[in-house]
Amino acid sequence: MLLDKNRTLKYKYAIFKAIKPGDVVIDFGCGTGILGFFALQAGARCIYAIEETSIIDYARELAIKNEYQDKISFIHKSGKEVTEQDIPEQVDIILSEPLSNLLLEGDLWSSLEYLKQFLKPNGIILPESGTLYIVPVRFSTRTFQEAQLIEGKNVYNIDFEDLTRAVFYTSALTSEAWLAKPQPLLHFQLCEDKLTDFFHNSVKCDITKAGKLNGVELFFEATIFNGSSLSSKEQGEYSAWMPLFAPSLIQPTLLPNDHLQITVKTSILNRFRQIWSLTFKHYSQLLPSDAEWWRSRIAVPKLAPRTMVRLSELVRLESNIIISYKCNSELEAEFIKLFPDSLNCNEICQIIYESQKYDLSYEDIRKKLIELLHKLMENSLITLPIPKDQMLITQFESQINIP
Repeated sequence: MLLDKNRTLKYKYAIFKAIKPGDVVIDFGCGTGILGFFALQAGARCIYAIEETSIIDYARELAIKNEYQDKISFIHKSGKEVTEQDIPEQVDIILSEPLSNLLLEGDLWSSLEYLKQFLKPNGIILPESGTLYIVPVRFSTRTFQEAQLIEGKNVYNIDFEDLTRAVFYTSALTSEAWLAKPQPLLHFQLCEDKLTDFFHNSVKCDITKAGKLNGVELFFEATIFNGSSLSSKEQGEYSAWMPLFAPSLIQPTLLPNDHLQITVKTSILNRFRQIWSLTFKHYSQLLPSDAEWWRSRIAVPKLAPRTMVRLSELVRLESNIIISYKCNSELEAEFIKLFPDSLNCNEICQIIYESQKYDLSYEDIRKKLIELLHKLMENSLITLPIPKDQMLITQFESQINIP
């Protein structure tokens, strides 16, 4: 935390706004004691600093060096082991920094819930709230990094071959990679809500850009106090948190107006390890070859905005980038010439079949039209008003271990 100046200074600012002279404070997971020291500087009467690791010895030394030792009671326990003997009074504020890249970390959230028994009825918890967002993404280059883990049979004469590899990667993606608007997957009001270390939730993403589903990006936003906020999307010289990328094992093409439902379920293996299971359900405009929808009167392919027909080619200008599709056959060129006439798919097939220019059955022509429609939709060169109940639905899963 100390190396992340943005994070530390925002916490300091929030603590100075939240603390009133004479407040009694719990600093849960105190680490070096920095948050408790800020609270004393802001006027707190005393601090109960809880820390289960050996860094508490260093915190004690810092307290002595800064002459805070008479105002801090150090409790060398986990949060759920604390008793009334350790904290014999009700407190005004619980300070903590329980956030991780995925918002949840180990059993810190349930520990905070346990410590609420020591909080006054009108007491507060810092941070106040947190939200984890998820968004489907595409990218053309490797813009993420896998966490570095030792692996191999003979490293320092120790066998690391079975070391679990995480499937999450730190992400440097920008919003240009987003295929939809980020959706809130998890939200906590730390005082009001019952805090747990696991959750099960689904979100629906309305796709706004075409592209392959390479995976999902997850990032959080948290409010420390009264508008002072943090986000894992904020990256400075040193940042304690990073957005994370989880690759999809199956990578279908998503089209504008498709729907992607993402279900996330977490479970706890132990105090320091979680399993995240992601299930994707894709409602796609890509039609199966036997779909009946194409016969309907509304099945009219239309040129997308800023798209024009140029000889045997469709061309669209988007953000100074030219997107085009050149027909691979005379049949495709004939299909494209009929698009601007507001004919439905059935009528287009009928016209070409009745021309008798091609030695193809009506069904063969229909299949080739559907193949072309898919190619053009993948490049966002045309639009089709496909109702959700006529969309092709695919479902696939990915299980992710968080070490």
